[in-house]
Parts: sequence; C-alpha cells; structure tokens
Amino acid sequence: MLAHMYPLQDFIDTTLSNINNRKEVIENNPALVHHIYQYFQVVYPRQDTNPSMTFKLKINQLSDWTDEERDALHTKLNVKPLNQRPAQSRDDTVVPPEYDWTNQTRVPGAVTPVKDQRHCDSCYAFGVVGALEKTYAEIYKESGLLSPQELIDCSGQGGCDGGDFVPSFHYIKRNHYRLNLEKDYPSTLDGKQQKCQKRDGVRLSSNSSRTLKYEQIPDGDEEYMKKIVYERGLVYISFNCGERKGNDTILREVSDKFDHYASGIFDVPGCPAYRNLNHAPVVVGYGTENGIDY
Repeated sequence: MLAHMYPLQDFIDTTLSNINNRKEVIENNPALVHHIYQYFQVVYPRQDTNPSMTFKLKINQLSDWTDEERDALHTKLNVKPLNQRPAQSRDDTVVPPEYDWTNQTRVPGAVTPVKDQRHCDSCYAFGVVGALEKTYAEIYKESGLLSPQELIDCSGQGGCDGGDFVPSFHYIKRNHYRLNLEKDYPSTLDGKQQKCQKRDGVRLSSNSSRTLKYEQIPDGDEEYMKKIVYERGLVYISFNCGERKGNDTILREVSDKFDHYASGIFDVPGCPAYRNLNHAPVVVGYGTENGIDY
C-alpha cells in the first residue's frame, strides 16, 4: 500500500498475505473488495494533490492483486551485459528540444497503443515488438501490431518466466528476420505461454542488403539516447520498477506507485539509479514538462 498509518491498510495487507487462494477469498468476500476500493478512493486523490509529485495515480486492474502477483510481473528480466559497440550517432545531427514518435509524420504509425501483458512476466517480448513496430511501419507504410506471443512461445527463453532482448532478436534473425502480426499470432486470453505455432510472419528487413540489426547505447547516457531516439526511432530499455518483497521501503513505494501510474513524469525520490533491472518498455520520445526534463 502507499502509506503506513492507516488501520485499513493493515487489515488489507494482513488479509491478503495470509491467504493461499486470493481469487476464491475475494470472490466470496465482497466486503473486502469494497474496503479495498474505498481505501484507494481515499488515498489516491490525496497523493494526486501532493504538490511535490510529478505524476498521477489511478485505480486499475492491479489494485486488488496480492504482492506476489504484482512482483511476478517483473522479477525475471534476464538482462546480460552486451559485447556490442555503442550505436553510432551522426555528429552533425541537430537534436530538437523535444520529440515524440507518437505525434509526427516521418513514419506514420510508428507507435502503436499500449499493450497488456496480463499475468505473464513477458515485458521483454512486448518491449521488443514495441521497438520493431516502427520498422514495420517504415517498410509497409502502415501501422502494424506485431506479436509478442510468438516471442513468448517460440524464442526459446522462459516464456512467462522472463527473457531478454538479445535472445528475442536472435530468434527473429533465425526466422529470416520475420515475425508475425498480432492478428495472425494472437495473444492468449489468459496471457500464458502456449505451444509454438510456426508461421512465416512479415519480413522486418526491407531488402537483402539492409538487414535488421541492433546496437547498444552507453548505459545511463540520456543525451546520447536522445540523439538515437530522434535519428533512429524507438529504443528498448530496462529499469527497476520496484518490488514488494523484502524490507526496502523505497522499492516498495516505487512498486506501489508504478503499478498505479496514470500520467506525468514518474519520479520517486530516493529511487536507486541502477539496481535489479526488472522491467522493459520502449522510449518513444523526450522533452520537458513543467520545467522537468524526461
């Protein structure tokens, strides 16, 4: 929960931590659901009126999940050091002060709507397809949803138990730089791994002389990343979005707020700069909001 001085919080935490089957208990305890809903209705507006906060929270589908369920979504991102040369940016590039791939005409459809990984620890797959959907739009001159489910099922990683960018990319390379669209290889309704269904997919390399490849951006170099975002497109990244287990109060606070993020610049004071990378989204732009760079 987001605070420590509310009796209702203690009631919710104790109740949810002592049950083996949350679904059955909640289904048979509408009073508990009502208490949880009332709690968030009181606490979240209070957080939103905090003048020091740069972002807003809202109740969502994670609000009644247990600590274990929420941690399971982002605990097994298998990030390994890359022996890869840094990406080469054009030295003469003039980078504008802000840029947003969701709102430009260079490559219409480069950014598709936000996706839901459901109960599957598969952010790596969603991050990879998010970065590659700009490539698809560039080649086919239309927006296209690529299939994270194919990477979950077929890339030889952990499926819903985690993975990373590089093995996902190598799978696409072995598949002759092809990946299916979401409509041809749809996600499962429960967000779980299934048996790999081999299909040809769409080609993500425009011709034989221009093959798909990846490059590494130096860790923590945000100015360099701005240039790459502007010049090349969407960038797959990883960061720590907090965790509920353990005694680290800062990481618990980060997890609570990240899981209920609604809008704004997500910034929790005291959050460690680099520790236990456990989530993988894509960067689609940069800029300044209310005097704060993002």
